[in-house]
Amino acid sequence: MFSLQKICGRIRGPEPGNYPENREEEEVHLNNAGDFLVSQGLPSKAEIVRMGNSWQVLGAASTGLTAVPSTAGLLTIWNGEQGNGNHLVIDSVQATKVIIDVTTNDLATVWAQIIRPPMAAPTDAALTIRSLSGRYSYGGRVRTVASSTTLANRWEAIGQVPNQTAAIAGSAWVQAGIDLLGRFIVPPGGAFTLTASEVTATASTFRFAIRWHEVLAALVG
Repeated sequence: MFSLQKICGRIRGPEPGNYPENREEEEVHLNNAGDFLVSQGLPSKAEIVRMGNSWQVLGAASTGLTAVPSTAGLLTIWNGEQGNGNHLVIDSVQATKVIIDVTTNDLATVWAQIIRPPMAAPTDAALTIRSLSGRYSYGGRVRTVASSTTLANRWEAIGQVPNQTAAIAGSAWVQAGIDLLGRFIVPPGGAFTLTASEVTATASTFRFAIRWHEVLAALVG
């Protein structure tokens, strides 16, 4: 015996609805051409940034290393949340190289690592933490450290800052944006740190930026 079944859908207009959490009975969404909407409606990072807990910090200019790093970091963020608090999902970093003398310029390697908890609360360098969604001020528990010298030696190379080959008198700038896509997650009591190295680091300095999202994320293991 045959029966007719009907699937109902809601046609999405220019202003999508704002639906409460845990609302189980809801129609699927269609566009005005009748297409079933299954793809994201915003750019990939817009959805998490609009939640309002996405931040960035810019470090001060620091001299890079001339070898593989050991226990020194040039910019560190420490997660001061309690054990059941937010994790820091590292979105991306930016490394800017301020070149003073291009004749001694080298390709620079950017290094990063997670510092496992428990890490003693560091002295806050009070670097300005800015919202990626325009919030007025930061109210979380991240502390910034401009220079750390007691870190573990668990560095991973995450990218490179390119050469500046033009013969430019005075200063020039080169930079690299490195998308990490959440590859590093900093638990409460842990930290994330960056540094850079090149063959001849005395002729240039580096400025790092770190961008992250603060989320409740139950880690496994």
